[in-house]
Amino acid sequence: MIPDSIPMPLLPAITALSLLHFAGAILWSVLILLSVAGYGSLLLRLAGVRRVALATAAVAGFGIVLLLGGVLNLRGLITAPVLFGFLALGLVAGALGWVQRGAVNPAADQPVPPPGTRIWLTTALLTAFALMFALRLGASVHTPYYQISDDYNFYLASPVKMLETHHFASDPFSERRIMSSLGGNNFLEVLVLSALPIEDVQMADRAVGLLLLALLAFRLSRQFNLTRTQTAAFAALVLAMPQLQFNLTFVILPSALFLGMVSVAADTGALARKPWLQALLLGLIAGGIGTIKSTYIVHGVLFFVVFALLETRRGSLLAGVQVLAIAGFGCLLVMFPWMLANHQASATWFYPSLGQGYHYSRYRLYPPPGNYDLRIIAKKVLPFNLPMVVIAAAIWIWGRRDAGSRAAVTLAIAAAVASILVGIATGGDSVRRYNYPCILPAILLLYPVFASRVNYPAGGSSDGRRWRLVELASAAFILLVAVYVGLNTFTYEYGWYLRSFRASLTDLRITSPDVRAEYAALQAAIPKDGAVLETLAYAFLLDFGHHRIYMADVPGGASLPPGWPARQSGEALSEYLQRSGIRYLAYSYHDGVELTDEAALYTMHDPHATQWIHSENALQLDAHHQYEELAQTRRHVFDDGKLFVLDLQQVATH
Repeated sequence: MIPDSIPMPLLPAITALSLLHFAGAILWSVLILLSVAGYGSLLLRLAGVRRVALATAAVAGFGIVLLLGGVLNLRGLITAPVLFGFLALGLVAGALGWVQRGAVNPAADQPVPPPGTRIWLTTALLTAFALMFALRLGASVHTPYYQISDDYNFYLASPVKMLETHHFASDPFSERRIMSSLGGNNFLEVLVLSALPIEDVQMADRAVGLLLLALLAFRLSRQFNLTRTQTAAFAALVLAMPQLQFNLTFVILPSALFLGMVSVAADTGALARKPWLQALLLGLIAGGIGTIKSTYIVHGVLFFVVFALLETRRGSLLAGVQVLAIAGFGCLLVMFPWMLANHQASATWFYPSLGQGYHYSRYRLYPPPGNYDLRIIAKKVLPFNLPMVVIAAAIWIWGRRDAGSRAAVTLAIAAAVASILVGIATGGDSVRRYNYPCILPAILLLYPVFASRVNYPAGGSSDGRRWRLVELASAAFILLVAVYVGLNTFTYEYGWYLRSFRASLTDLRITSPDVRAEYAALQAAIPKDGAVLETLAYAFLLDFGHHRIYMADVPGGASLPPGWPARQSGEALSEYLQRSGIRYLAYSYHDGVELTDEAALYTMHDPHATQWIHSENALQLDAHHQYEELAQTRRHVFDDGKLFVLDLQQVATH
């Protein structure tokens, strides 16, 4: 149940036009996934694999698409016509691959499901899967809720700016630009925005990711050689497991891609006969995940590292080294165009391991995010990840010695180790959100691992009955985890599905006409003779192609050398900004006052908050005081009582 403190907005009526948009948005997401799969099938055909499952082609395709997207970004070619052509080429490649595979035996390299299907139970489970799939996919079109402190001022604005400036533009004053991702997520979002409005932007993760997740549920069931009833059960469990959709950070698609890595690693057909291709695909997928969210790279890289170690254990040292080298090459190949653009824009190849760039920690303004407070690590990080260690051990000890179980234990080990490392690096902040996309798939794999033991008991029928109890226990455990996440008081996932589905059937707009008119008036008042630094509540409403606009989503959180003059006067900030080529300052002071007077001060004195949150709020408090001081001394180009634009070069005349 969602608390009354998060009220449902007043929704417009459901009309024939809104339902048409609803259907068109879902169709566009399907076309995006098919285009991605087309690029994947092309890669696999070039490598000599003629027949491939749609799920495998799509998983491979995301690595290729994000690599090519990085090249388009470097060339400044992120435009609607180019994106339409890009998607069309993928669809053509997929269609040609489908025609060519028609002469191939459809049963080749596919295990045959064992007997044991219960028709009534299978039907019930497939019905549950279909209902959950329809609900979740329908709920992905619109959402009545965005995270105010993250989405409005950056996560919504970033893909808009990419589309309007034709690349992942430089934003040296945006902390999230440096820390959040290399831009792969924004590229996928602009594929959505090339045909759909900003209200549908989350479909790049929540719709496309869900479609891939559903395909992989059935693909993995076949690879683990489950019965039809077990397949239906696993598919229903996958759809019952939600992710923490706290903001527009990608969680569904990365979750599917981690399962995709398992599917590639568990392959016993064409990919297993081409170890170099299997390793390359693992690297391409890991690199793609790394461009989507920076913290996910740890989980992706550790997956192919653990996979290489297991190959060494069961084969030879040379086999493990080859896997590591080829997968590492594939990972770097996808990430390099984005890393190069990131270095040009933010002075770091990859924050923080390859440089701090323009982040505030470079200037030692405040303590950095990961201050390694052992008390917080012991309280937040280790207890959260201990169950994952137990799950990895359980799969290692009791799983079958086959490709599927090896792939599952690989993900479980990677999830456990990476989650601990990421938790320490972030000072214990957001240990759930940054790790669930890898942890939850690892938990889901408990079911197929133990269900396969039922079908192939080592000790006869009595042993099979014992494994049946383990299978049921694993399903019950997964459902408990799903309910825990779905009813989490942080996000109320299950409740938001219902709300978002209702909103998706309407032509919901994120902002009212009055707000859109207000921001249009603000931008119209700004001359074109200088750059603008903005700290605005609805930054995504700006036209980034009309002015040179820099986002300061967390003012002071990132800045050009020699760094934001924190703890200094407004005059010091004005001099610094003008030296950096910025003449105008746009600020939502009505919203900023609330943060300054209430939220920031409260959070700074909250002993349970991490150092990262303490530092961010202290920086914003200083910056807002500087903004308020400048508002008293500089000419107001625009001021409507809520927003102002200051000309830093002109003194106010009172």
